[in-house]
Amino acid sequence: MTVVCADEPHSDSVDVAGIRVVRLPYVAKVANTNITPRLFPTLLKSEFDVIHTHIPTPWSADIAALVSLLKRKPLCVTYHNDIVGQGLNNIVARAYNTIFLPMVLGRAKKIIVTQPKYVDTSAYLKRYRKKVVVIPLGVSQSHTETDNFQHDPFTIFFMSVLDKYHDYKGLDVLLRAMSELKVSHPHAKLLIGGGGDSIDKYRALAHELGISHSTEFLGRLSDQDLWSSYKRSGIFVLPSLNKLEGFGIVALEALSCGTPVITTPVAGSSEFIQRHDAGIVVPANDVSALSASIGRLLDNPDDASAMGERGSSAVRAEFDWDSIANQVINAY
Repeated sequence: MTVVCADEPHSDSVDVAGIRVVRLPYVAKVANTNITPRLFPTLLKSEFDVIHTHIPTPWSADIAALVSLLKRKPLCVTYHNDIVGQGLNNIVARAYNTIFLPMVLGRAKKIIVTQPKYVDTSAYLKRYRKKVVVIPLGVSQSHTETDNFQHDPFTIFFMSVLDKYHDYKGLDVLLRAMSELKVSHPHAKLLIGGGGDSIDKYRALAHELGISHSTEFLGRLSDQDLWSSYKRSGIFVLPSLNKLEGFGIVALEALSCGTPVITTPVAGSSEFIQRHDAGIVVPANDVSALSASIGRLLDNPDDASAMGERGSSAVRAEFDWDSIANQVINAY
C-alpha cells in the first residue's frame, strides 16, 4: 500500500507505521480540499492494482477516477458525506454533485460508507446502492489501555479542527450550553482540542458568554496528548449540526477510553451510542437540551461511568482495525 496525500501539516516522514507515504505540495485550499498540481502525474506513473479515494474531497477524487479510467484499474470510493455548502458554496456544491460526482461514483467498482443510514438519506447514493458496502471506521486498540488514569467527572472535552470548514461540529452551540450550565454547575470545565484559524473567534465567544475562566483551548494535540485528554475527561461532547458530520470517529475514540459521549442524531456513531446506552443523543442545535444532558451526567457520575464502560467494551468488540481492514480487503 502507498498513501498519496497533501503535505499538510508538513512532514518529512515517508513511512508511517510501515506504510509508504507520498506527500505532495499544494497551492491552495478550496472547500477544505488541497489543490495538489502533482497529484495527476504522480498517480499516472504509479503502479497499482486498486486505487482508493474519498468523498468529500472533489479534486483528489476526480483525478483518482480519471487515472483509474486511463490505466484501466478499479476504483474504490469511501463516501463519508454529501458535499453541501451555504450561499455561493451551495451553488458550487450542487453543480459538482450534478455534473462530476456521478462520473466518480459511476466509475467506482465499490462505494464504502461508514454508516448504513447514509445510503437511504443521501440523494446521490441511492442509484448506486448495488455497489455500496458498509464498513465503519476503526479505533486503534493500542491507545485504549485504561490503567494509570482517572476521569475528572467535571471536565467536558471537545475535539475538532477549528476553522470555517468545521463549523458543523457545533462548538458555538456547546459554548452557549456551557454558559447555561455554569449557573447550576459552576465547577464544570470545558477543554477544547484542535488548532485552526477560528480559535480567536471561539475565544471571543467564550469571553462574551462569560465562561473564559472555565474554558481551556488546548490547540493542536499530539496523539499522546489527545488520548490523555480523552482519558482524563468525564464527558466527551460532539454536538454536530448537519450531514457534513459523516461518522464522528472522535466519539468512538472517547468511548474506547471509557468516557461517555453526548452527541446528535446526525453523527453516524449516534446509533451505536444509543444501541449500547453509552451516552446521550440530543437534538442538533438545541442549546438547552445539550446543557441539560451535560448536567444530567454531572449529577449522576455512576451512570456516566457505567455508560463509558459499556461503550468501551462495545468499541473494542465492534471497531477493531484488524477486523475492519479485512473487510476493506474483501471489498477490494
